[in-house]
Formats: sequence, C-alpha cells, structure tokens
Amino acid sequence: MSRRYADLIALLGLALVMVMFLSRIGGFPLADPDEGRYAEIPREMIELHDWVTPRLNYVKYFEKPPLFYWLVGLSFRAFGMTEWSARLVPALSGLLVVVVTYLLGRSMIGPRGALIAAAVLATSPLFFAMSQVVIIDMLLTACMTVALAAAYAAHRSASPLRWAVLAAAATGLGVLAKGPIALLLTGGIVLSFLALRRDGATIGLFLGRRPILVFLAVVAPWFILVSVRNPEFPHFFFVRENFERFASAAVGHPEGPFYYLPVVFGGLFPWTLLAGVLAVHRLGRERLRAIPSDAWLFLGLWGAIEVGFFSLSSAKLAPYVLPAFPAFALLLGGWIDGLLDDEPTRAVILPRFIRCLAWLAGLLLAVSLVGLLFAGPIADWLRRDRVDVFAANFAVMLFSAALLPLIALNLRPRLMAHAGAFATLAVVVIGVGIGLAGAVGGRTITKTARDLAVAIVPEKSPSDLLVAYRKVMPGLSFYTRGRVVQVQAYGELDFGAEQSSDEAEFFWDDTERLESEWRSSRRVFIATNRDLEETLAARLDPRPKVLARDGNRVVLVNFAPLRSAARDVGSKNLESPRG
Repeated sequence: MSRRYADLIALLGLALVMVMFLSRIGGFPLADPDEGRYAEIPREMIELHDWVTPRLNYVKYFEKPPLFYWLVGLSFRAFGMTEWSARLVPALSGLLVVVVTYLLGRSMIGPRGALIAAAVLATSPLFFAMSQVVIIDMLLTACMTVALAAAYAAHRSASPLRWAVLAAAATGLGVLAKGPIALLLTGGIVLSFLALRRDGATIGLFLGRRPILVFLAVVAPWFILVSVRNPEFPHFFFVRENFERFASAAVGHPEGPFYYLPVVFGGLFPWTLLAGVLAVHRLGRERLRAIPSDAWLFLGLWGAIEVGFFSLSSAKLAPYVLPAFPAFALLLGGWIDGLLDDEPTRAVILPRFIRCLAWLAGLLLAVSLVGLLFAGPIADWLRRDRVDVFAANFAVMLFSAALLPLIALNLRPRLMAHAGAFATLAVVVIGVGIGLAGAVGGRTITKTARDLAVAIVPEKSPSDLLVAYRKVMPGLSFYTRGRVVQVQAYGELDFGAEQSSDEAEFFWDDTERLESEWRSSRRVFIATNRDLEETLAARLDPRPKVLARDGNRVVLVNFAPLRSAARDVGSKNLESPRG
C-alpha cells in the first residue's frame, strides 16, 4: 500500500471515527453513580469558583486528581451543562488515542498495519463504550498512549530529547488525571523496554534534568496547592486511594486473579475471535513473524505490565486495563497485516472468521427478536421496566443488523474473493462500527437521577428539602443544581462529610431528623429505591405521596404535588431540567 493511498484511507477513516465517537454522546441521561459524579464535581467547581479542591455534594472529594474535572468544567463553560458537553472529554480522548495509535503504528508495523490497528481499536466494544461514558479512564489512556508513543520515538529518533520531554509532560498529565499509577505504569514499561534493549543512553536521557523538570512543572503545582489548603489530602490520596486500593480489597471491587482475561477477550471482540482463528492454524501462527522484534517487545511489555499489574491488585474494574488496548490493537494490526500478504493463509483463515461472525450476527438477531416478543415476562423476571427490556433488545438488534452483510459474504464466497481481503476487512470494520454506534441507545437502561429530577425541579423551591435516603445519587445534585441531604448512606462521601463543618446539617445517621422535618410545614422530597418505599411509609406521618417513579427509584413528598397524580417517568423523552 502506497503512502499516499494509506493517507487518503486514514483521513476517510478519521472522519468516520469522528462521526462514530461524537454523534451519540448527547441526549442520553447521565448514569449513576459514575457519570453523575464526574459531571457534578466540575459543576460545583464552577458554582463555588474553586478549581483547586474537588467537591461532591459540596464536601471535599479527594479520590482523584482534577485534570478530568477541569476539562469537563471548561466544556461546560463553552457549551453549557449538558450530557453532550460532559461526554465530549472522554469522546475526544478516545479519538486522540485512535490517532496516536495510528501514528505509532506507522513507525512500528507500516501504514497498512497502522490502519488496521486503528480500526481494531476504534471498533473494540470496551474501548468505544468507555469513550461514550463520563469517567476518567479514557483520559488516562490518552495521556499514557501519548507518553509511550513519545518514549518509543525517543528510542528510535536521532533527536530524542524533544520526545523525552513530550513523554514526561504526557506522563505528568496522566498523574493529574488519575494519580501516581500513570507514572508507575508508564515508567515501568519504558524502563523495562530500554533495559532489555540495552539502551542506556535513552534511560539516562529520561532520568535527566529537563524531562524531570517538565514532569514536576506539570504535576507539582496542584498537588502542593491542594495539600496546603487541605492538610488531610496527602494521607487520604496517596495512602488510602492508591496504596490501600492496590493492597487491600477493603476499598471495594474485589475480584479474582483472572478477572481481566474475559474483559480483554470481550473488550476486543470480534478481533480476539480473528486472533483465535489465526492462533489455532499453523499458517496463522507463522504470520506473527510479520511484526518487527522491537515492536513485539515494546507492545508485549506494554500490554503485559498493564494487565499484570491490575491483576495483582485487590481492587479491579474493567476500565482499569483500558490503557493496554492500544498495545493489543497494534499487535493485532501487525498480525492481520501479515495475513493479508499471504495468499494461502488468507484463503483459509479469513472465510472462517467471516463465517463465525455471520453465525454470531444471525444468533444475536434471533435472540433480540425473541426478547422483543417476550419483553413482558423478561421484564417481570428481571424486575425492570418493559422499556428497559425493549431498549436492550433493540440495541442488540441494531448491532446484529449491522453485521448482516457478513451473512451475504458467507453465503456467497465469490463475493469475498472478488472484493479482496482488505475490502472484506473494511466491511467487518464498518459493520461493527455501525453496530456499536447503534447499540449506544441501550444506555437508557442504566440507573439515572435525571428522570426523578425532571419531576422534582418544577415543584421545588429553594427553601424545600431534598433528601437521598439510603442512596448516594450524584446525578440528583447535577440535574437539580443543588445540594442533597444524605440519610443513612454516605458511601464515597464519608470522608468529605467528616471534614465538613456542616456535617450535622446535611448528613443524618438516623431517621429522627427526617421524621421531624417531614411533620413540619417544610416541603420535603425523598429520593430512594422503590423497595424502600413501604419502609418509609411505615415511619412517616403524614403518609408519603408519590411524585414520580422510574424503574428502580421513587420520589416521595409530604405535600400535594401541583400535578394531580404520580408520574411514571422514563428516560426516553426527557430533557435535562436545566441548561
């Protein structure tokens, strides 16, 4: 493939990926707790005019550094406080990772392999899904990918200093995004690679004055300032949120040592399926030789250290291994690129891959149709609303429908032969990409506070009391644009509540204060789970009235709502209550 042809395809691919990543980030409600949390913190930064000390529900929140909050806050300032502007930061971070993966791939595995790697990454379900969600991991992935690409360029370049400085700056931004883990993983990967390649000169360069000063210039100002203003920050952040999170399951999310094996396999599907087809065939295994040894070592260390580190950690979540996905995509890109150059291997393996995907598309389509026909019983069994079951099945149907052209290729092998291997892969990429973009609509089944807030905001005045009972709902603060009283459940707000001078006013350990306020002339809104409705009804006098319900949650009030009857709210036809 000529450089000019590769550049043309890359530009076209970038345009398609931009549409894929940016077209569906708005309109859907923010899911609790993660999206609500990471949208509410920057909203409070703007309201309180404090960009140094992060706060959630107006108490200190030190679990993560501020870079993500700053970027979302700037997006809010530029575009308003909407779901679209909140999700713009992870979406653009995902796009940056795809672009940098392509650029790194050009130097590692050639233009065609780089195109394939970028396509593999963009159409990997976990990577794409995390680019559509307001969480920090995609921003961390972007920072680490830039840093590692720059470090590899420093190893290969005749003028390595500028690349070392770029790697240091990107690593510093990674630390500002999620903490010391960015330095630990990036440094471990780079130093391991350079040591195995016996590149002492580049190691000395990274440990030299200029990269270290650049790193400190990026990282130190905020950490110093927040520690001066909040002396309790260093112990909570460095000890509890980093050391204890790795060493102990007490902070949550305990999983087994092999937790990430299905995460990686499913997160990179269907490309892991193609890798499996290649691996079980002798000719396919031989095509691994197409990947240069330098690239093999660097990418192998990148993926292995990232996944291995978090496999040893006591606390595990699927997005933690997201920074390893560019490495896996580049390895797959180089492997598939080698397949395209070998006619005997291509003739055997590619039809098998298409056949597997065609069967999968047919199976998923059948399952989604059955799900639609029996939506009622399924909803009752899962204790969810029918609209949730319809949304999930419709998302699966859209994904499988986008793969239907593969059934045609499977039924007509001559079409595949006539189209050529690269064009056949393009059909797979486009089909999976369209399917993933269509399936985003399934996010309507997630837990959200927007539906409840839509009912609360028209009824609530500034003097009214809004309570979250035994639930932490960060999205409720975001959508109502105000503070929520927490009753008998603080969760991640526990530390901040202890540091707050108004803890007694907004954090209640029992229901006595709630019962007292409920009996008073003050109007009270209680947001809670629907299964706690009867428990509250037995304690509260007068008996609560229902303002709104969704699939899992309910809003109870102690007054007669303006609307004559309770509202069953659903997220499909609702807009954000304010700006």
